[in-house]
Amino acid sequence: LKQLIESHHLALERLLVFLDSPRKATECFSPLFKRIIREEEYGLALGEAVAHLNHLYLAGQVDRSLSNNGVYLYSQIKTQL
Repeated sequence: LKQLIESHHLALERLLVFLDSPRKATECFSPLFKRIIREEEYGLALGEAVAHLNHLYLAGQVDRSLSNNGVYLYSQIKTQL
């Protein structure tokens, strides 16, 4: 379980760096999974990507907005020093 938790924390860190500009959930597969997602894995990968994005959103680390075509775009919340 410790290894699984650590893996998720590392994935969240990679995802947060990737969100330096607005991204759709489907664009987040590469930093999360570090491999190509095949068609048969797409649904599971999308669900996990959205779960990670929602975690960061609810933690106040990313913002989300609706694009003109109704898709959520996620991006880092830049903190001012």
